[in-house]
Amino acid sequence: MKQTLKYIFDKLLELIRIAEAKYSITLALASGVIVLGSSFIGSENLYTKILASTTVIFSLISIVYGFVALFARNIKLRPKRKPKQSKNLLFYKTIIHFDEHTFLEEIKAKYNFPASYKFDEFDLDLARSVIAQARVANVKFLYFNISLFFLLLGVFSAVVMVVLLGGL
Repeated sequence: MKQTLKYIFDKLLELIRIAEAKYSITLALASGVIVLGSSFIGSENLYTKILASTTVIFSLISIVYGFVALFARNIKLRPKRKPKQSKNLLFYKTIIHFDEHTFLEEIKAKYNFPASYKFDEFDLDLARSVIAQARVANVKFLYFNISLFFLLLGVFSAVVMVVLLGGL
């Protein structure tokens, strides 16, 4: 049981590292879009000013969500709700719905551990750590999606601005 929990924990830590790497790329792109948009704010054309301002604003919102996500830690151990079917016990969005006892029981049943296996305190601590890391990964990816959405809005308004300038 301990090896299984350790494996899940390591996979979640790797997933969190991937999320943080995505943030660094998003932050760099958003910074570039801000530089592009701010260079057109002083334009004489009103539409260009508005589009440049929205580009900068959307990119700044993306950066704010990126920084919030980098420092996000959500480790409440209360389960939200039990999933209707425990499809994949390695997936963080499934793990976040369990408490430590239910999670261990699901692992025991799904991965054919002996019915007589008794959980010790170390198993419970590992399960709590796995659930906490799954919740951190969930929060990080949620904020990443929001950050990416605003970055895409900023890029879209920058493209519209460049097309508008090309047509003038």
